Amino acid sequence: MKKFILGIFIGVLLIILFTYLGGGTALKIVGKKTIEVGERVEVYEKALKDVTDGLLKEKGK
Repeated sequence: MKKFILGIFIGVLLIILFTYLGGGTALKIVGKKTIEVGERVEVYEKALKDVTDGLLKEKGK
């Protein structure tokens, strides 16, 4: 029980420190980078779908 309460206390302390030390700014930066990576992945996804659709159409002939 002591470890559980200690874990909750440490978790709350880390959240407070993260917020106090500018965690919001860090999350904004990470979020922007994640969006950029997501857009790149969408391009690869579309290209892969086009290739596989072409292969499936050729195989069906």
